Amino acid sequence: MKKLIFFFLFFATVLHGQQVEQYSFAMLHDGLRNPAAVGTSESLQAVGLVRQQWAGFSGSPSSQYFSLDMPVGIMSGGVSTGFQQTNIGAHKIQRIQLGISYQKVVGDDAFVAIGTRGGLLRIEYDGSKLRTPGGDYGNGQVNHHDVLLSSVPFSGNTYTVDFGLYSRYRNLGIGVSVLNALAGKAKIDPLSIPIERHYFAQANYKLEVSSAISLQLRLQAYANNKIVQSQAMVMGVWNGVYSLGISLRGIEKKTRESVGGIAGIRLNEHFQLFYSYEYNILPLRTVFDANHEVAVVYTLNKKLGEGRLPKVIYNPRYF
Repeated sequence: MKKLIFFFLFFATVLHGQQVEQYSFAMLHDGLRNPAAVGTSESLQAVGLVRQQWAGFSGSPSSQYFSLDMPVGIMSGGVSTGFQQTNIGAHKIQRIQLGISYQKVVGDDAFVAIGTRGGLLRIEYDGSKLRTPGGDYGNGQVNHHDVLLSSVPFSGNTYTVDFGLYSRYRNLGIGVSVLNALAGKAKIDPLSIPIERHYFAQANYKLEVSSAISLQLRLQAYANNKIVQSQAMVMGVWNGVYSLGISLRGIEKKTRESVGGIAGIRLNEHFQLFYSYEYNILPLRTVFDANHEVAVVYTLNKKLGEGRLPKVIYNPRYF
């Protein structure tokens, strides 16, 4: 019974704390946390990634993320769409969203942007994955012998809305955002799960060391109603092809969680591949292993519509 109680308390805490998923690549992709940052690359961009958190621990969080964003010149901003899914033990969290941003040029190499995105959030429990001390689970049978626990999947849906502000001046970018700024409750009989707000602040600076080498310095701070945690990353880029960086999740001692590295390579004109490894420095590190993440980035690298022939007739007509 003690193990069962620990199971529910542990995963209920993880579920509540990770309604907004953790990604190492969020440090490099501003639009992942901030809807105002979409469309700022001046080109269509797609990002896909997978993350395995606490590898080696049964039921540990695993996440998948996909997003597509593009600038829209007629509105001086951008639009985006995204899908996320996280599995934590018997829990599954899915999120699909659409976003829009508006940018205002305020000087040479400077702009400010405001953005929002909204969508649906689905939380599902798979009762067949739960276990009780007195249950029967042999030969494909799932019987908890507990009237409060379902042996089949049950789920609830609600809405979420995010807001963000983002600005850039030359090589400096700064943004703040509120995820789940507006949200309902996911009603899963007999539960009603509140969706809490999450706050993010981000800053990044690109330093041109030479014609071949640049450094990216990135900071991010995260807060909900329980913790405040900051992250830092330093990444070097050589010839725009090879990337190598180090990161720290939790700069303050009481929130220190992991140290890691991230490496990337530009495969061709359009595709980049990144791999992130984080070593857990939590007190529970003897129970689970590190975090692994792989991301693929596609960038069109030209403005939409660029290269089309003008609407003129090239062949002469004879009458």
